[in-house]
Amino acid sequence: MILDILENRGNYIALNSKFAKAFAFLTEGNPGELPDGRYEIEGENLFALVNSYTTRPMKEVAWEAHKKYLDIQCLLQGREIIGWTPVNQLTISEPYSEEKDIAFFKNLQLWTALNLAENYFAIFYPEDAHQPGCIWDKARNVKKVVVKVKL
Repeated sequence: MILDILENRGNYIALNSKFAKAFAFLTEGNPGELPDGRYEIEGENLFALVNSYTTRPMKEVAWEAHKKYLDIQCLLQGREIIGWTPVNQLTISEPYSEEKDIAFFKNLQLWTALNLAENYFAIFYPEDAHQPGCIWDKARNVKKVVVKVKL
């Protein structure tokens, strides 16, 4: 898991051959003005999901993880908490779906809160369970881009 601000994105380009294009999508143009939906960057290998929603209490948000894609979750507007914990610390509540590339988890014992404000991003690898879209200090409307990077 990585947490940083977009200004420092250059520190991570060498970690994955697709990160340069992923961060270009997040910083060139104005992704905050795009309507919600899916945006192709490099076909199924790299695409972005633009989402607008209201943050929810942590008890209402499931823990999740992916196997085929890593997430770069970048907050464009608002504030939220994303919970993080290693996948191997949890119990599966919904088995992995190959089609949706997601599994859900329960029995959380130890976790870390990642506070994301505008222009913060977090990178989640398959071993990183995460709980996105949670209330920071109060329920807020947020706009986020999740760039899906095929592994």
